Amino acid sequence: MKFIKRLSFILLFLWSTTPLWSDDGLLFKGKLRLLKPTTLQVKDLNGKLILSCPINQNGVFETEKKNILPDVYTLYIGNTEQNIYLENTPVSITGFFDEKNPEQSSLSFTGIDPFLTLQTYMPTERDPDIATISTSVKGKLTPAMASALAYLANVNDYQSNKMLLDMIPERDRKSLSAKWLVNRVEVLSHQIIGAECPDFTFTDANGKNVSLKDFRGKIVVLDFCASWCGPCRKEMRSMLTIYNELKADDLEFISVSLDDSEAKWRKMLDEEKLPWVMLWDKTGFPKSSKTPSAIQTAYGFYSIPFLVVIDKEGKLAARNVRGEQVREAILKIRQ
Repeated sequence: MKFIKRLSFILLFLWSTTPLWSDDGLLFKGKLRLLKPTTLQVKDLNGKLILSCPINQNGVFETEKKNILPDVYTLYIGNTEQNIYLENTPVSITGFFDEKNPEQSSLSFTGIDPFLTLQTYMPTERDPDIATISTSVKGKLTPAMASALAYLANVNDYQSNKMLLDMIPERDRKSLSAKWLVNRVEVLSHQIIGAECPDFTFTDANGKNVSLKDFRGKIVVLDFCASWCGPCRKEMRSMLTIYNELKADDLEFISVSLDDSEAKWRKMLDEEKLPWVMLWDKTGFPKSSKTPSAIQTAYGFYSIPFLVVIDKEGKLAARNVRGEQVREAILKIRQ
């Protein structure tokens, strides 16, 4: 992963020039100084191999030429990788590559000007929950570049993603990143304030299936947690104070555990003895943020604790809130 950081730095700051070869297909060629032979590969976002060639000790390499759909691809050099936007233009790579210590590598690229253009529109904020894409991008990108920017930026802001999707005509939504963006906008549309919250059905402590829709007509504080999550347990105790202060027939608290073990979940129930609805999502917490569970995707969270407040019509009133923010959201609905 260090290669990703190092390569991104080089791509942002190198002087890129348009290659002299004709733009009738993608190929990679160049010469690298290596410590040992390696392999260059290009794969699409589904992991399908597009191009591949060995880089021997003399460092000279050239892949075959292939016509591609302009899109985000993953460039692998040895065991290192980098997502990069590519078009039907030859790419040249020169410089020094150290596979064991990628941060020591120094690579120069030509033929990636569109990718460099995308870098100028990447959000400066690191937190995907607050990052946005500037509206200055409108009219500046091709449809393929618009979906690529969305994929590379990977922000959680609905308006940013919707803006980029609107820049892509229906007929041009064939690339993998465009299809990803279509789905992304659909998911995020349920995560904006006022949107109807996705329903779910999980098991309670008595083995009964309980759905979110069962609580329509009540304010719902929805808490995603796990027994092994220290901050989650702390937040539960904080919520108990709010619950005791504001409890009424129009309010329900629900904690959904993402434990991968029912025994651990039940042990937490015995220890915390909380007076509200306790549910278990047997899917558990994913091993990687790259493969979120269905409930994580639906509600747009990748870390816990994560809390949302839902109004009596089942619409999102507040998301990613804690402590006093939960109290304020409840009182606002009751006004």
